[in-house]
Amino acid sequence: MEFYQLEAFVSVAAERSFSRAAEQLYLSQPTVSAHIKSLEKELGTSLFDRGKTELKLTGAGSVLYRFAREMLALRLSAVDSIRDSSEIGEEALTVAASSVPCQYLLPRAIAAFKELHNRVNIKLTQKNSKETCEDVFNYHVPVGVVGEKIKRPHLEFAPLLEDELVVAVPHKQHYSELLAKESVSLNDLSGHKMLLREPGSGTRSHFESELVKANASTEMFQVTIFDNQETIKQAVRQGLGLTVISRYVVSDYLQFGILATRSITDLNLKRSFYLVSHSKRILSPASKALLDHLKTFPWED
Repeated sequence: MEFYQLEAFVSVAAERSFSRAAEQLYLSQPTVSAHIKSLEKELGTSLFDRGKTELKLTGAGSVLYRFAREMLALRLSAVDSIRDSSEIGEEALTVAASSVPCQYLLPRAIAAFKELHNRVNIKLTQKNSKETCEDVFNYHVPVGVVGEKIKRPHLEFAPLLEDELVVAVPHKQHYSELLAKESVSLNDLSGHKMLLREPGSGTRSHFESELVKANASTEMFQVTIFDNQETIKQAVRQGLGLTVISRYVVSDYLQFGILATRSITDLNLKRSFYLVSHSKRILSPASKALLDHLKTFPWED
């Protein structure tokens, strides 16, 4: 029993005419007749009393007519529900991100997304790159943004924008020699107090990997560990040491002359931020829309 047979049957029963049913369904009358005959053959009974005066339903036809209308209505309801589920409605999403994109980049992109889809509520949670990738891998969050690729099966990384790590220098007399230079070398920085993020931070990992390439390590500095970018900025501002930090993090302090920044000539401290997602995960309409939005957002504007 197929839906096209039931549609033909219900239409003939309602119109009490094969010809009028054919017009309504935009089919030929022989096609409609064939649908009814095949349905009667399948059920093993006549559905219509084809008398000389008027087309009437048989007892079996009356029973089928009631169920057929319900079945067609249920199909229509199912199709409508499926279409509704593919539309972006009210939904709560969580996006995990490492500290720099979470604090300094994503809020503007999320605000732009909310203007398009105001029924979607988005929570930002800050974790380091390793934790963020683990959350995406374990289906805890649909998408994440990281500064370091952590390899896990089925994780996909799409580059979002370029960043550069710089040395932040306080405007203090003790650092006058560094401030006098347009850029600094590792030798210039050797022995200085260096305020760094905790192990697992994308910023620290990139800095340390570039130090290794230059046959150096963090042992050449007096290292103090912090777990928060803003705390590091305030500590550097007060002259407690230097730090290697994203240019996005100190852009406001640089604009108002609170801190100075210098590039390190010995190291390539450019990096990318990546959008991480799980290739095997079926995303909700809102999650997919957010993923597409972040991929195309004008980050540099």
